[in-house]
Amino acid sequence: MERLEPMLGTPLFESLLWGHEYDLSGLDPDLQERIGSGQFKRIVFYGMGCSSVVSDIVKGFFLSEGIPVHVQVVNDYDLDWFVNREVVNDPCTLTIIVCYSGWSVEPCLFYDAMHEMNAGRNLLVLTGGGKIAGMCREDGTSLIQYKLRHADREYPLYHVQQFFAIFLDLFHRLGITQRSYREELEASVAFLKDAFHGGTLEKAEAIAVRLRDSRIALLGTADWYVTLLKQTTMFFNEIAMVPTHRNLLHEFSHTEVAAYSDPSAKQAMVVFRDANADDYTQNKIRTLEELFGDQSIPQNKNIEFVIIDLDQEDFFKKFFFGHFFTVYIAYYLGLRADVAGRDLISIAAGNPWWSQRSIELFPKCVDIPSNLDPESAAAR
Repeated sequence: MERLEPMLGTPLFESLLWGHEYDLSGLDPDLQERIGSGQFKRIVFYGMGCSSVVSDIVKGFFLSEGIPVHVQVVNDYDLDWFVNREVVNDPCTLTIIVCYSGWSVEPCLFYDAMHEMNAGRNLLVLTGGGKIAGMCREDGTSLIQYKLRHADREYPLYHVQQFFAIFLDLFHRLGITQRSYREELEASVAFLKDAFHGGTLEKAEAIAVRLRDSRIALLGTADWYVTLLKQTTMFFNEIAMVPTHRNLLHEFSHTEVAAYSDPSAKQAMVVFRDANADDYTQNKIRTLEELFGDQSIPQNKNIEFVIIDLDQEDFFKKFFFGHFFTVYIAYYLGLRADVAGRDLISIAAGNPWWSQRSIELFPKCVDIPSNLDPESAAAR
């Protein structure tokens, strides 16, 4: 929270323009040539945590913009339950492992699986360094390394908008997309600076007050469920320390909605309403608001119903407004939290890079080392 506060606003907005902060020197020239030739019609992304968030944003963006490359996102090293191995082995499939820390166990296991299948011929790894970067160098696998100027040591999700900008710049340089979308990013920065005035922040803080002490369900249609809701869930869980989960709006109305009949503990529904959604969706949201937003109904006394409107003019402005508006909500919620954190993610995920001990030994988050012992820290 102390590190996030000075970043809010202009510093985070302007990070949209830092899409060049990566190093291509580890990319195999043969793979780069084949990418530029248009060989790959499909991209399979692998990532966990924040790295999977960026992959989901890319998938949603490609669909929204009609970019003729099919994107799949895999979130478990047991890939058979996500994608057919014939798809991964197809010469038209480019596999990209995204792992910012380079120390997550599952991406390394997935990396091994790719080498067992096809020696990593059509594999590219994007990382900040770490163990997986060492594996790439040892095997001669294509490696692209993040080089963020202002990388936050403990929480890369602060940089999700910059990671997306890096992908846009990278895909243009590699020839996957025809444009870098620089003009749209610049227009988005100007829009955000204008949109996030005092009234917008007051609205975000008012929503945070309403959500306090709730268990939160984020609801959105498939387009925003993919691109926006996962990262919002992470911010609420990890910054605000509020139990939050995400649901597809229409699926929720067929299933989970029953649990809100007369809750004894405080619950909240946060609906992301796109102005371009079809009539059925708009009517569904009105129905839910009538069911749960009416505080005169006794069974609704422990329910908060919140709508966040995405009524901006294009994908970029809708996405970035929704992203930063929910970051502010999470920040204001976090100010009201009184929770002592533990090394839960580091221990549960088996990722030593995020442990408090590693943070003390390795305070910087650039060129993440592939050896985390104390002697290695002393050498740095």
